[in-house]
Amino acid sequence: MRKLLFFILLIPLFVSAQVSVCGVYLDESGQVNSPYIKSGSVTWDATSRTLTLDNAIVEYSSNNPQDGIRPIRITNDATIIVQGDCKLTTTGHVAIAIDSYSSKNVTIKGNGTLSTSSSWIDIFLVVAHLTIQEITLNTVNGISNNAEGNGVGLAFNNVQATIKGDVARIGDGITFTNCAITYPTDAYIEQTGYGYSIYYGNHQSPDKIIISRIGSDIKGDVNNDGEVNIADVNAVIDVVLGGGSNNGADVNKDAEINIADINAVIDIILGGSAPTPNHEYVDLGLPSGTLWATCNIGASSPEQCGNYYAWGETAPKVDYSLENYKFYNFSDEMATITKYCIHSDYGYEGFTDDKTELDPEDDAAYVNWGPQWRMPTYEQLAELKSQCTWKSSTLNGVKGRMATGPNGNTIFFPFPGIRSEESLLRVGTHGNYWSRTLYSDNSMSAFELGFTTASVYGHNTPRFYGLPVRAVRVSQN
Repeated sequence: MRKLLFFILLIPLFVSAQVSVCGVYLDESGQVNSPYIKSGSVTWDATSRTLTLDNAIVEYSSNNPQDGIRPIRITNDATIIVQGDCKLTTTGHVAIAIDSYSSKNVTIKGNGTLSTSSSWIDIFLVVAHLTIQEITLNTVNGISNNAEGNGVGLAFNNVQATIKGDVARIGDGITFTNCAITYPTDAYIEQTGYGYSIYYGNHQSPDKIIISRIGSDIKGDVNNDGEVNIADVNAVIDVVLGGGSNNGADVNKDAEINIADINAVIDIILGGSAPTPNHEYVDLGLPSGTLWATCNIGASSPEQCGNYYAWGETAPKVDYSLENYKFYNFSDEMATITKYCIHSDYGYEGFTDDKTELDPEDDAAYVNWGPQWRMPTYEQLAELKSQCTWKSSTLNGVKGRMATGPNGNTIFFPFPGIRSEESLLRVGTHGNYWSRTLYSDNSMSAFELGFTTASVYGHNTPRFYGLPVRAVRVSQN
């Protein structure tokens, strides 16, 4: 009878519990104390159900790896805030367990880095939807469910991640917002009887998955959610008050983050515009006098790849496919063109418009950098190819091609590869850069300039692929 009473008394404790740290269920006291917290702090806000890790190093060890103790266990809806450099390591099976049927929506977010290590699955999900947002994530043994994954969902939002181990058995799907898989370059998501998993090659599970952020090209979109609103004002204020770092908060591009950036976002919301950034360019001494930008659109230095654009689109995306291209009508497994078409055989219902160069509203350079910039023409790319001396080069550890102009000035082009559907291909070995000129023999393609370690060549590529853009300046004013 005593044993039964003891069991009954324990039931409310475990039902009301929301989060445990190294086996200790948290109450309303706030501060979490445990001998396994080696440095930093772990705090719990019961009202908002928020667990905050601030430079927290949590190391759990046991002689019995199957004792069921997790560095973090979540048994109800909750939010984990990651600040600074945080690490969760355990000799046991799981580093973070979201393993209660009461737990439906859990978010891990913040401006810090979370590194996890376990002996089986680092982040274990049961009947819950997990959103990983904005943090940098590193795992040793992946994110998964050991059954069929029913009711399990996984969303990556503006995340930078290196995931060793599987991302597998996610019954309700795996989604990406403002980020994408960049390694393996042929990675894909497939649904099986056990849910959605990430594979590459011939249905193989990768040893490592890299997810990279795709920065927003919308002026004032500080939080990268595709809109400019009060949330972006608050994001700048948070940085000004010391709440973290965010390069996007420098809205007016003056190398400082202060009240002027807050005013710049407000001006955009009220219908104004942010000051036009001053992007650097170089005079190579070319006969035409063309001035070339020193870095790709979406990059802040010459060696960075920047953003990828389908031809005629002005914002990066995750899926670069026929079906997802702005100017294709896709039906009955046949794509036909709705803009920029000089061949009726390729046009939708025989459509042609005889446009051979992008209009300003479809030019990624014009839209993102302002009217002083355009994507180069075919002739400008051809001049760059023929008038410069080219050699393979490495800049800050990034492979690419260095062009030296007639006047001795130089410009570096990294090898950013090409985006096809949700994959990034040939990064580090090939560079392909859009022109704004339609391919004259095939309206389905556009001209581009390609680079390898062995050659520089003019080429054409189907318009729906994602390529970087190196802009040219059309005015010095």
